[in-house]
Amino acid sequence: MRIAREFLGLSQDDVEAVLGVSRKTIQRIERGDDVIVHYVSSLQGFYEDQGIEFVPPAGERGWGVFNANTKADPTRLNALENIPPSKRRRAGS
Repeated sequence: MRIAREFLGLSQDDVEAVLGVSRKTIQRIERGDDVIVHYVSSLQGFYEDQGIEFVPPAGERGWGVFNANTKADPTRLNALENIPPSKRRRAGS
């Protein structure tokens, strides 16, 4: 999940602001901690809606992640037009 987020060029704060799932929950999912399945499904669905394809294991290879946004334009990481500012206070604010 972390790789999927990074492939989209998003921070955990960005995902929290757009999806509404708390940053702590995103962190727990990325670490592989036990989390309510609904949150994992929501996060995966969000990434898939943004162009991420999760590639299942084949042969001796494990899971893969593909960013479909880069097919037509290698510089386009995601399809988000506007990422709302994080509700989290930034250092120095």
